[in-house]
Amino acid sequence: MAKAKKPVTINGIPFDALIDEERTYEAESPDYPVESGFVVHDTIILKPLMLSMTLYVTDTPVTWKNRGHGGGGWADSIIQRLENLYFSRQIVTVVTSEKTYKSMAIQSISIAKSADVGYARQIPITFKEIRVTQSKKTTIPDSYGKSGESGTNAGTASTSTGSTPPSSSGNSDTAGGGSKGSVAYNLAKSAGML
Repeated sequence: MAKAKKPVTINGIPFDALIDEERTYEAESPDYPVESGFVVHDTIILKPLMLSMTLYVTDTPVTWKNRGHGGGGWADSIIQRLENLYFSRQIVTVVTSEKTYKSMAIQSISIAKSADVGYARQIPITFKEIRVTQSKKTTIPDSYGKSGESGTNAGTASTSTGSTPPSSSGNSDTAGGGSKGSVAYNLAKSAGML
């Protein structure tokens, strides 16, 4: 294994050693049953990268010559900074000696004390890649709002609220209990689809 040239950092927070690291790539191919009695697949969905590592931090430098910690309490200060990152829900950048991982969310951290490591800490931590999309606005041409060959206005859709239950008197003179919108629209609206 090649010697690491720089320490692992999370948003600039340095650690003394990387004990282990695991990258997990996972994909899904959704099932679509068809009438002829079998399942077809038409795509592969790549799930976000998962990165798990165990980091080591101590008050006494054990790696990275000429990089001092500035006395006791170093490990506790690193733990505090790491907790602040987690609770602030920031998207972080993880830098190892081999690769830089951008747009990562801290998914879990385990912080434990033990007699075996004294004031040092072994910190198992898991990250998940965050994918952010952007919305775009566009102008719809007038031709899409017209109907038929004549190009006349296609009309408007009802925007009334969801249907009202029928009155307790049993009067059913108005369809949908007095709603002014279409039945399909009101069903979709009451189901939270609109």
